[in-house]
Amino acid sequence: MIKDFLFKYVFFIVLIGLATTSNAQMFESIKVSLKHKPSLYATYDGRGSFISNRIAQVKSVKLGVTYNKQFTLALGYNWLKSDFNTNVNENTPAKLRLQYISPYVEYSFLEHKNIEVTIPVILGFGRSFYKGEDQLLYNTGFICTYEPSMTATYRFLKYFGIGGGIGYRILLVGNRKIIEQFNSPTYTFKFKLFFGDIYKDVKGYLTK
Repeated sequence: MIKDFLFKYVFFIVLIGLATTSNAQMFESIKVSLKHKPSLYATYDGRGSFISNRIAQVKSVKLGVTYNKQFTLALGYNWLKSDFNTNVNENTPAKLRLQYISPYVEYSFLEHKNIEVTIPVILGFGRSFYKGEDQLLYNTGFICTYEPSMTATYRFLKYFGIGGGIGYRILLVGNRKIIEQFNSPTYTFKFKLFFGDIYKDVKGYLTK
């Protein structure tokens, strides 16, 4: 518990420091970026985390647009990939499920050569429940999550990137029918395709 609290405290201090020291610059750069023609943004990734002190993987797909390679707006779908076995009604085996839709924003505040550092933020709206072996759903309830993070991506071969990051998942609205705890540090490893550059180069080649 103490380790978890310290991680959350230090992480938010870093985010607040970034926001307060460059707040005007950030909003000005976003304003400028929104004047540019958007390019396609699409990704499939996973976030590692902990649920009731057990390692858990949440997968997601996102689709949206990126402005000026700096500001991204997207919509994502997220689901719990890991299996968490339990029992409901004392004698019905079941698995924990987590599903939510998430508006997604990402701001790139540092670019140096092939390295990009960004602040992604996910706001999720969905449900958690148990799915029994009888295929019935139990203890279904609404949830709302807030997941800020910080990621770094290394770009190579023009169209590809690999990266990772750390963040924190906060359950703003929880399902009281579920006993598992979802507040947790998160960590991300991702592979990225730069669809905007691919589309621009393919279009340029076809119009020659």
